[in-house]
Amino acid sequence: MRRNALPLTVLALSALCACQPASRGGGNAVEDTTIEVERSGGGADSPVYRLRIDGNGIAMFSAPDASGRHPLRHSNGEVMAMHPLDEAQHVALVGLLNSQAFAALAPRYEAGSKNGAVTTITVAGRAGKRRVTQYAVACLRDSKRPGAVPSNAVGPGSGFVPDVFCEAVDLIENASCAGYWSAQTRPPREPSDPRLSPPERCRLPTQGTPGGAPPML
Repeated sequence: MRRNALPLTVLALSALCACQPASRGGGNAVEDTTIEVERSGGGADSPVYRLRIDGNGIAMFSAPDASGRHPLRHSNGEVMAMHPLDEAQHVALVGLLNSQAFAALAPRYEAGSKNGAVTTITVAGRAGKRRVTQYAVACLRDSKRPGAVPSNAVGPGSGFVPDVFCEAVDLIENASCAGYWSAQTRPPREPSDPRLSPPERCRLPTQGTPGGAPPML
């Protein structure tokens, strides 16, 4: 995992979007909540990106351009973009991440695989900071799929990951467009992958100036 790259990318994107006005009401749990997501590892079809959603609903995306030819590729090899979340989706996401079901998750769910996909969600708000990591372990809803494995831990973090974690990832990737954008920076092998057909709001410009400011969609 490229953990050292996250702070630099977040600082750069934060500076670029500092001029964006807050789009949410002040003084509430939504505005006070910051969400960070990092996905890495796994096979060729696994998403790889870093994402930050600030309290004003601005999502900041950064990912290495594995294709090597993305028109928004920067000199450092990264593709960066920003997207304002729909307010209803933003409120729903913060509510889910502050729910009792999410609070009940163990800090880490890990299987014995060394090459599995890793997804980490970090939530910082009024109650402090909480980080949950899923490493090569399937969510309960996917437990019947071929190759799905549970955590080999004993006690907290054992078994399959409760579905609230995958539901949070789904909501994050749809609301922020990260799921669709990651398919452009690391194209899946299956042409029919739904991530290759983004809705209008998630379509990145096909032309851009490399090294310029991330597009605001």
